[in-house]
Amino acid sequence: MKRSKLGIAITAFFITFLAVGCSNTSSNNSSNSGFDKYTTYMNQGKDAASSQKYETAEEKFEDAHDVKATSESKAYADQAGDMKDAQEEIREYEFKDALGELDKAANKTNGYSVMTKQASKLYKTIDKVQDHITNDINPLYKQAKLSYRDGDYQAAVKSCDQILDLPYINSKYYKKVKKNVKHLRKVANAKLNGENVNDDIDTDNLDANDDDEVTTSNKQTSNSKSSSSNSSNTDNNTSSNSNNSSNSQDNSAASQKSSATSSSSNTAANNNNSNNNSSSTSSSDSMMIDGQTVTGRVISQTRNQLSSIGVDTSSWSDQKVVDFMRSAANSGHTTIDSYTKQDVENFK
Repeated sequence: MKRSKLGIAITAFFITFLAVGCSNTSSNNSSNSGFDKYTTYMNQGKDAASSQKYETAEEKFEDAHDVKATSESKAYADQAGDMKDAQEEIREYEFKDALGELDKAANKTNGYSVMTKQASKLYKTIDKVQDHITNDINPLYKQAKLSYRDGDYQAAVKSCDQILDLPYINSKYYKKVKKNVKHLRKVANAKLNGENVNDDIDTDNLDANDDDEVTTSNKQTSNSKSSSSNSSNTDNNTSSNSNNSSNSQDNSAASQKSSATSSSSNTAANNNNSNNNSSSTSSSDSMMIDGQTVTGRVISQTRNQLSSIGVDTSSWSDQKVVDFMRSAANSGHTTIDSYTKQDVENFK
């Protein structure tokens, strides 16, 4: 009986020993599994960061943090997020915002040394780009815009050429700047050569790295189709009126040869009719400004410009449009795109 009880005790001891051993083994295996996952995710995040794939790096570091929350995994994930944001802002040419994100990444406490070096290096590059835009490009771009606004197209082209000759302008970071400058130069050069071009230059925007004017112009194309159609009709009507005016002048000349008195009477009558909304004093000079005859195309462009600032000129005669242009010129606004609502108020 005693031997039997002893055997049972020994057997129970071994069973308990084995159970405890299995439990510890299972716990260790679980702990090792969690450690392996954390290490795997952290290594994957580091590899992605080294390849500058910061979005992937951020995701992997966050996965590691979910397995085991450490100050290291948190810092790495935040740092990768800062680099990801900086990357996106650089792609959008938002260099000032990018510098802020790069500064955070470069000074991240407990950050990954590889990303810290990457952030510091990129910060220096973008800081130099921003300095070039602010101190080299924008002063020239402002000069080009103001020259264009004042109708000095040759000076505008020259300033654009100075920008395009800068040694660093072909770098990827200046792609947007270069596109804006080339567009401004193209329009200014066309106007210099007397070509009829779509005047979409915003002379109030003096930052060469700001919104792309070419893109903005394309977005507005659909909205301007109706205006273009109306402009075309106006041109046709103006052309017809010009022909009628030419015929009238020929008839007037013939009338002058036959009767000086009759011609004078007719001229006075015509002047009275054409001066209902103007200050012109002679039919021969009424369509001229500074010795230059105002063409139907220029009148049409003026109507379009006034329409764009909310002025309805449908009831205006061509003569009244010319008189308005003369009034605006007296205020220093000698180009079509410089006309303002104040010019209209002054004219009325």
